[in-house]
Order: sequence, then C-alpha cells, then structure tokens
Amino acid sequence: MKFVRFLIVAALLLSATSMYPVAVNAAQKEHSAHSKPARFHYVCPMHEDVTSKKPGLCPKCKMKLVRTPVPAKPSD
Repeated sequence: MKFVRFLIVAALLLSATSMYPVAVNAAQKEHSAHSKPARFHYVCPMHEDVTSKKPGLCPKCKMKLVRTPVPAKPSD
C-alpha cells in the first residue's frame, strides 16, 4: 500500500515539475515581445573574419564559434 502511495506522489511531482518550464518559457516569450531582441552572432576566436548566425565550427581551424554581441551602428 505504501508503494502505491509513493507511485502516486511521484507521478504528481513529476507532472507538476514538467509544467513549470512551460510556464517560464511562456513568460519569457511574453516579456521578449515588449523588449528589443538582443542581437548576437558567432565568431571564431582565432579567425575574426569567420562569422555565422548559428553556432558551429570554424571551417578553417575547426574551433567552436563563440557567441558575441553584434556591434551597434553609430548614429549621426
């Protein structure tokens, strides 16, 4: 009988914790809709001319590309 109670409690806890990230992601999406999105690109640490919009490897040296913010354009 105790084992059945344990299974019920475990199932309830697992179902409750699986709903939490969905609520957090929905809140983050709602918040990001009102703010300016951050702009990033990926750059090779050894070859600054190698950039990408997605993470990956440098085609020249096979190092992992590093996420860096896109420099802001100066306004006149």
